Order: sequence, then structure tokens, then C-alpha cells
Amino acid sequence: MNTKIKTLASLFIFVLFMGCSGGDDGGSNCGKVESVSFYTSPVSATLSFMPGSNANSFRIEYGATGFTPGSGTVVVTSNSQQEITGLTPSTTYDFYITGICSATENSAPYKLSSVTTQVSQCVGTTTVQIGQFYPDAVDLQFAFTGGSADHFEVEYGLAGFVLGTGTRETTSFGSSSKTISGIQASTAYDFYVRSYCSSGETTAFVKYTYTTMGSCPKPVNLNSWNISGACNAGMGETRAFSWSYLGGNPQSYTISIVQEATDNPANGNTFETSNTSISISNMYCLWNAFYVRANCTGSDRSEWAGPYYF
Repeated sequence: MNTKIKTLASLFIFVLFMGCSGGDDGGSNCGKVESVSFYTSPVSATLSFMPGSNANSFRIEYGATGFTPGSGTVVVTSNSQQEITGLTPSTTYDFYITGICSATENSAPYKLSSVTTQVSQCVGTTTVQIGQFYPDAVDLQFAFTGGSADHFEVEYGLAGFVLGTGTRETTSFGSSSKTISGIQASTAYDFYVRSYCSSGETTAFVKYTYTTMGSCPKPVNLNSWNISGACNAGMGETRAFSWSYLGGNPQSYTISIVQEATDNPANGNTFETSNTSISISNMYCLWNAFYVRANCTGSDRSEWAGPYYF
């Protein structure tokens, strides 16, 4: 009888001991991740691992090698493969991966040490050309030297604004141009531009300052040609004059014909028209160049465009 009692007691103690034992995780049913691998780009690291038992999500904390756990950047994911972005080229990082089984139960963290990102592939210079056809819009033409860029970004605001507080725009993928509307006339703006390289990196911002055209810009694309006659015979020639205007619809235009290009157009032989062209008869050879200006609302006048020699 005593022998049976001792045997049952020993079996109970053995079963109790086995039920409390948890192996490597100190009794936890939340298994530690295993078989961690990775690959890097200049600005990212992609981690792959095998989940431990009962884990349904994972907490990844990372920072520069040697950082103190609890002070790093944290990403929580339900995937066993995760890309970590926003890293710095040629920099070594540590990663701690913890399995999450429930609100109260986590696995022991797996430490992945000395993950070094690749050398930068985005070391060129970003430039931009700024121009206007209309007073309320600017056209930006970007370029990147020293490599290839997938697209470009610009942040802009009134001259003197602090980077990070302006308005940001990006070009579409593969495009190097952007038109920004809603711009004020006769106003100084700062434009900060940068490139996005195919590696996912960005260049540093480069600053440009540009003062927009006035509300009544001058005409462009001046031209002139002979319609009939000759300037040195009979009644002279009949000559056509034309131009383009892209800034709106002025009330009229004033054309000034001068003998020398250095003459003040305000003192020339002037004509007014509501069209972007005019023909003038009885032209003789002493007239050699013309200017044209736009007459906008009220007393608003553009600068003289020209001279155009004919």
C-alpha cells in the first residue's frame, strides 16, 4: 500500500513539472521568431523570418547599432516579411523582433545585429528652370545630373518661408516638369527642389528664388513681313506686324515704329489695335524696328516688347 502511494505521488510530481516547463522561452507559449534573413538597399532593409508558435503579429524595433532597446523606432506588422524604409545609406543598424501572441503575452526578442545599408546611389545635383506664360502660374523644368531620377519634388512659398512649412508638389513618375497654379503676380517665391532616385533615395533640397511676372506681362513672339510694295518706291510698302499674348486678354495693344532700335518707343510712330496683329501702309525705308506693349485694365500697362528689326 505504501509503495503504491509513493509511486502515485512521484508520478504526480513528474506530470506537474512537465506541465510547467516551457523550454527556451522560460515557460511561455509564445515562441521566438527563427531563421531571420535580410537584404538591403541604400535606404531600406527587408527582413524575413519564421514566426514562433502562437504569434499572430510582430514588433520590430530598430536603431543605429548599439542603441538601447526602448529608444528605437518601432514597426508592428502581421507579416513575416517586412520592409523597413527611411534608413540612411552606408549605416549599420540593429533590429529586435518580438512575436506578439496576445495583449499580455510576447515572445523573447530576436536580435539581428550589424545590418548595413548599401552605399548611396543618389549623389547627383538637382536643378530647375523656372518660367512663366501666365501671371498666375509658373512652369518648372527639372534636371538631375550624376544619375537618373524617377521623379522630382518641390516645396514652395513666399520668399523667406521655412522649409517644411510650404506647399509640396511632386511630378508624376518619369516626368521632369510641373506647372504650379495660384501664384501671385509680381511676388518673390522660394522653391526648394530635390530628386527621387530609382534606389528610393532623395537628394538634398536645393533652393531657388524667383520673382513672378506682373499682372500685365509684355507680348512675345514679335514678327513682321512685307505684304506688298517696296519701301523705296511709289507709295512705299504695306507691312504686317504680329505678336502673341499669353497672359490674358488686354483691352488693346500699342505698337510703336521707330527709326533706330535705340529710340524710345514712347516717342515712336504709334498705332493702337485690339488684335495681336496690324498692317500698316505707306511704309518707307527710314523705319527699321518696332515695339509693342499690352494695355490691360485701368492704367495697367506692360513693358515694351522689342525691338524687332524689319
